[in-house]
Amino acid sequence: MHTAKAIPAIAALVVAAGFSSSVHAVECRAIASVQQSAISGNNNAAGGHLNQHIYGATPPAGLSQSGKTLFTSVEEYTGFWNNYQDPQKYKGNAVDCSGNHARQKVTVYSVLKKDLIGGYNCTAAGANGQCTTQTRSQYTNIQLDFEVVNGQWILLTAYPTN
Repeated sequence: MHTAKAIPAIAALVVAAGFSSSVHAVECRAIASVQQSAISGNNNAAGGHLNQHIYGATPPAGLSQSGKTLFTSVEEYTGFWNNYQDPQKYKGNAVDCSGNHARQKVTVYSVLKKDLIGGYNCTAAGANGQCTTQTRSQYTNIQLDFEVVNGQWILLTAYPTN
């Protein structure tokens, strides 16, 4: 009698053990859809608004760079992202993607091995949302936001901050 009850219990444990590894969170930077959406040219179509924070990039329709902090260029952002994504260069704890949203603020020093990153505060933008008036600034941190959009994890945005 006890054997009949034990078999379903053991089966449940085996199934739970098999699923436990698949429900553990993964570093956001390691997810293929995040890596693809982290490319500035892919981000708008993926549902992100990274380009709202890159000087010279066109933000998604209906969004503006006015009032936002900006990386100085796509190249400046890409240099930051490439270093953050590389576990040999950014040795800090990279945020895990779980649930539907994940955030991480990293110091510029922890990623780029310099104290500050140059950027802009955008004070006005044109009809397409691109910054037309800005002031130079220096930032000590970068904020990274990851989110599930259309069933896939993406880099929602990244921007310099203090």
